[in-house]
Amino acid sequence: MLRQPRQLISAGIAILLGVAFVAATFVFSASLNAGMTKLVAGMVGDAKVAVSPSDKVYTPVTPQQADTVSKVPGITRAKKIVQGSATLQVDGQDNRALISSQPDLSSETTLFEGTLAKGDGQVSISKSAADAYHLKLGDKVTLETFDNQTFDETVVGIINAGNDAVTQPLASWVFAPTEQAMAMASTNGYNLVLLYGNGDDTALRDAVQSAQGVSDAQLTVRTGQDEVKAAMKQMTGSTNSIQYVLLGFAAIALFVGIIVIANTFSILVAQRVRQLALLRCVGATRNQVFGMVFGEAALLGLVGSVAGILAGFGLAAALIPLASKGAQIPLAFSISPAAVIVPLVVGVLITLAASISPARKATRVAPLAAMRPELAVGKAKRLGIVRAIIGVLLVAGGAAMLAMGMVRAKPNSGMSGLVIAIGGGLLSFIGVLLVGRGLIPALARLIGTPLAKSSVSGDLAVGNTRRNPGRAAATANALLVGVTLITLLTVGASASQASLDRYLSATYPQDAVVSAVKSVDEQTLTRIKATDGVQDAALVPSTTADVSYGTTNTERKVDGVDNAAAHLTHFPQRYENLDDNTVRTSDTSLHDGETVTIKGTAGTTVQLTAKVSDDYAPTLIVSTTVLNKIDADAPDSAWVQYKAGANVNTVTTDLGKAIGNLGHSSIDSGAQARAQFGQMIDIVLAVAVGLLAVAVAIAVIGVANTLGLSVLERTQEIGLLRALGMTRHQVRAMISWEAVMIAVVAAALGLALGVTYGLIGAKTLLGSITSTPFVAGLPWVRLVIIGLIAVAAGWLASLIPASRANRISPSAALATE
Repeated sequence: MLRQPRQLISAGIAILLGVAFVAATFVFSASLNAGMTKLVAGMVGDAKVAVSPSDKVYTPVTPQQADTVSKVPGITRAKKIVQGSATLQVDGQDNRALISSQPDLSSETTLFEGTLAKGDGQVSISKSAADAYHLKLGDKVTLETFDNQTFDETVVGIINAGNDAVTQPLASWVFAPTEQAMAMASTNGYNLVLLYGNGDDTALRDAVQSAQGVSDAQLTVRTGQDEVKAAMKQMTGSTNSIQYVLLGFAAIALFVGIIVIANTFSILVAQRVRQLALLRCVGATRNQVFGMVFGEAALLGLVGSVAGILAGFGLAAALIPLASKGAQIPLAFSISPAAVIVPLVVGVLITLAASISPARKATRVAPLAAMRPELAVGKAKRLGIVRAIIGVLLVAGGAAMLAMGMVRAKPNSGMSGLVIAIGGGLLSFIGVLLVGRGLIPALARLIGTPLAKSSVSGDLAVGNTRRNPGRAAATANALLVGVTLITLLTVGASASQASLDRYLSATYPQDAVVSAVKSVDEQTLTRIKATDGVQDAALVPSTTADVSYGTTNTERKVDGVDNAAAHLTHFPQRYENLDDNTVRTSDTSLHDGETVTIKGTAGTTVQLTAKVSDDYAPTLIVSTTVLNKIDADAPDSAWVQYKAGANVNTVTTDLGKAIGNLGHSSIDSGAQARAQFGQMIDIVLAVAVGLLAVAVAIAVIGVANTLGLSVLERTQEIGLLRALGMTRHQVRAMISWEAVMIAVVAAALGLALGVTYGLIGAKTLLGSITSTPFVAGLPWVRLVIIGLIAVAAGWLASLIPASRANRISPSAALATE
């Protein structure tokens, strides 16, 4: 191995990439855990004891209980923390803000500007809140609590909040004196009381626990260290989920790597047929030959894994600073023992596993091969009956499981349907790989028919795929895995996005709805229309009326919508073409065709026929003519349509400024909700495609390796073709066309499988969590791009093997060395 290190470069790269993936995943997970520990431990600090509400029943720590525990012998200081949330109204727009008692200033938490709030009517805010809502000292803000209390406050200070003050430093915080913070957070106690003192942590905890009024209360008393551990346990669920997802992609890369490594060692065995035969001649046993090849694999796995670990650490060190920008959790490069041990063990094991079959082939080399060398160490592998039967059974069984998964995928039924579908997908894909020796050459022959008629090189390229089906399938498999996975992910994300778009369009049909306590008037509507980024807006009257149908009498909200307003929504069919005799709703307590009686404010009564459908709104929708009969003075809200491509957050903020003098008003932005969901899907897709690109890179190496083995095994054949008059250009074209044709087959089969798996996976996943109608939105442009990249990758992988074949001289037909 040391004499011919270049032969192991491709396998080494495959090991390096796969192991780097695993190592980077563990480093990222360790960094995330370390960041969360810092986040939690920052607030707890060096507190000896932490007193908090019960984990089972939330009852805040009362001021009396806080005073009691702070007087326990050994306790020298208490830090009483109030935290909650409220609605922060800025320029007439409602925003969610977090509330906290005034923090202690420290090296991490500093006063950026102004002073700390000292009493009623004053608040200080976090720097992030000042930046988000463009607030400055002296600005007036209104806070509305969950129990509908309002507080008109003046901003007197801006604080750079650190980890020792709040759990989410980048969130928007409003700080106030303790009692005032309690009122704003709608609570009558503390979320956390930290106790500092002298002595043993456990002894102090026990003393606090046994204090009068605490022992029989529903409170949780922990040491400071246990409080950090408990908080970490609650937070690590999402971290583990991220780690599992990333490790799943790493497993994909390693799976493709096994194919590459196995092909590489097959090449090594083929290149060293005579050397192995000579060893057998001088007395080497089969076990010794096996051990030699196996030992080389172990050494290669060790070297490649060490290099992969270092590369993974370097990748994580580069990406963590980028990921930490704007993150609520501080990320700092951190290496855990698992980040070193697991990738090293995995890298060595997969290399050994991949080398078993080539090592067994090496033991079959007969001593006679030293006198009569043959480069083709084995006969062509064809699809056997047993292999075909097993493959077909796996495909059929997998297809049945996929269908069962879709059937079982129902809302609130758990993820059993998705698990079954994933198992079915894996089984069916393994089945496709098993029957590949028959399927790949058949498809190559079908696709290559025009090529075979075009030239001698093309005819020979098509013939080569049929001559050794096993080699053709091995060449296609590595690329097939990559194309299938990327297509699956792309189609799944696209179908999910299309389905969610329909769901979001039905849930948030308007880009924004501007409501006010009194009404939105024409002057305000004009300002809304003039807002930058707004396409159009219309007034929609609404009222609450007495409604009766069957034996039911109730109060219901009724909206009056005309076609102009309907066409401003993303779901116009819900509202358009309303006649004066119909009421639309999705409320299943009504029956389609049932008579609904609505009593107006002036005593007028209208009778309408109900049309009930899931596509309609949960409120009652009538024509504007009917609504005018029910309530001629019904207040108007404004339905707003944003311009295509506009920044929804900016437009919504500007909209809040435009309606600032409307009084108590609110903006419900469906566009922001849709954008958030879309952004989440885009991020997942971008990250996953980037991760799977590693698998594709390994696949390209695998194609090049297999083609290299093909050239090696056909040295005599290519030499004979050269002796019969075939030019170097024709030889190069033959190898390239063979690679391109196999890449076309792999791309076509991978696209078909990926589309199928992607649609089934998206339908099963969405069906397990929501009743949203499934929309099979296929990203045709991206699918074409994936196919073209796969074919280009196949051609690129053929360049080096074709160059080697081009250098074979006609004399190779008579002598192999």
